[in-house]
Order: sequence, then structure tokens, then C-alpha cells
Amino acid sequence: MQTPLKRQTFLEFLPVSIFGGVMGMCGLCFSWRFAHKFWDVGYLTGEIIGGLAVCFFLVLTIVYLFKLLKYPALVKKEFENGISVSFFATFIVSLLLIPGILLPYFPFLATVIWSAASALMFGFAWYVLRKWLDSPQAAESAVPAWLMPVVGTLDVPVVGNKLPMEGAHEICLLFFGIGVMFTLILLPIIMARLFFQKPLTPAIQPTLMILTGPFSLAFTGYEGLSGNQDLLASVFFYFNFFLFVLFLSKITLLPKACPFQVSWWSVSFPLAAFTIAAFNYADHKPDVIHLSLAGILLFLTTAVITYLLFQTVARIITGNFVPQISPPQQALS
Repeated sequence: MQTPLKRQTFLEFLPVSIFGGVMGMCGLCFSWRFAHKFWDVGYLTGEIIGGLAVCFFLVLTIVYLFKLLKYPALVKKEFENGISVSFFATFIVSLLLIPGILLPYFPFLATVIWSAASALMFGFAWYVLRKWLDSPQAAESAVPAWLMPVVGTLDVPVVGNKLPMEGAHEICLLFFGIGVMFTLILLPIIMARLFFQKPLTPAIQPTLMILTGPFSLAFTGYEGLSGNQDLLASVFFYFNFFLFVLFLSKITLLPKACPFQVSWWSVSFPLAAFTIAAFNYADHKPDVIHLSLAGILLFLTTAVITYLLFQTVARIITGNFVPQISPPQQALS
């Protein structure tokens, strides 16, 4: 007798990559704070977005912990997969960015959270890279998501450079060095896969925007650590600008992506990271072109994240959160 198919529950399906939404909202909060600094607008907008990001992080953490307790085999399967393991970085990066929201109000708490998240990021990056080195990886598995642990290390200086903590500068230098060098190692591998292997499916192609994240963060981190906007900083910024233009059209594929695949939220933080970089660049070169670029990116990032948030909430309310069906015995496979 054939076993009837069973629709996955909300909890069974919930992917760890959903924390990418928190990352995007944290970046959007920082972007609106820059808008307030430059144009004296959006102060409440930035703080409200930051508050929502913190609330969403707490809710998602509780729900995912409940999933871990009820379906540990599903979480283990997600963590052991060579590709999906990278998305656990979204949780850690969220922990690295939330201190930036809290810093103006609770500096000590922000420092404690950032310190713990930095240690967690170091351990996670070490684990993932060792996992890849210890066993051969298939060429087709070299997807943009591979950069997530690397992007995570480059997120450490984003908030760390602003913390009133002795030794924070050296910690930021450590992670900046790891992130930049592994970006230079992994990006050619991923680009080679894109050149010589079958193209990514339309539902996954928006994740190509992840490739713009490392150089945005490298620019922001380098400028914060060196205190200068020199030739190297400009190289990071303008190379990232070219990547952004190259992959910008992939945003139009979002409506074609399956509900709640990572391709829904993967564009949010790279967009926010480039918006922050554009504001930082315009701070040193406040001409019409660079200020206009920052403003356009702020509008685009806000529109995309608003769209993603609306789609996310609407699908949860209407019960379309989970597209998959599976046999009952596969629920824990």
C-alpha cells in the first residue's frame, strides 16, 4: 500500500537561512542612520527598522531552537550538508550586526554580544573550511552560498570598529585578514563554476547577489581599520560596483523563486552592505554622483526588503509558507 504524502509543517520546513532577513534589516537600519546623518531624514525609520530586526531575531531564534528540540535530525541534516551548512552563518552574522543597533543605547550589552559572536564566527569559519578541505567537493557545489562564512568574518569589523573595547581593533584586523584572503581564494572557484558548469536555476540565481557582499564589507572594514579612503579602498568599492551592475538584473527573478528558498532573502544584506559602502564613500567624496548613488541604493534596498517582508508575512498568514510535500517517513530523514 502506497504511503500518502504529507505536507511539511511550518517548523519542519523553517530553514536557518531565514536569519538572512535579520541581516538585511540590520543593514537597512544602518543605511537609514547614514541617511539621517547626510540629509537629516529617517531617524525614526532607522530606529524602528532596528527594533524590528532585534524582535525578529529573538522570535526566529526561539522558533529555531524549538525546531532543534523537536526535529533534531532535520537540523543535523541541514548542518551536515556541504552547501546548506554555510547558511548557519546568517544566524552568527545577525549576532554580529545586532550590537550595532544596540550600541547607542546599551554599549556594554553590545560589546558582550559582539565578543561572543566573534568567537562563534571564528569557530564556525574554521569548522566549515576544514569540512571542505577534509573531503573532495563536487564542482557544481561551488555556489555563491559558499561565501557566507567568509562574509561572516568580514562583518566583524562593521560594528567592532565602533566599540569602546580594548583590543577590538586587533580582533577586527584578524577577521578582516581572514575574510579578504578567503574571498580572493573562493571567488575564482565560484566564478569558474559559473563559467564552466550548468547555469543556476532561476529560483537560485538571485543568490548571485551574495557575490557583491564581500567587497562591500571589505571596503567598509578597510576604511574603518585604516581611517583612510585610499587607492585600495577605491579598488574594493569600484570592483564591487561592477559586480553589482553585473548581477543587478537577478533581483527581477525574485517573484519566480520558490517561497522561502534562500533566494528570497539572499539579496537583502548584499544590497544593504553596498548601500552602507556607498554612504561611506560619499562621506569622503560628497559630490552629486556619489550622493545620488547612495540615495538610489537606499531606495532600492528599502523597496526590496519591504517586498520580501510583505511576501514572507503574507505567505505565513495564508498558509503558503511551505511548498513541499513529503512522505511521513521522510520527515526526519
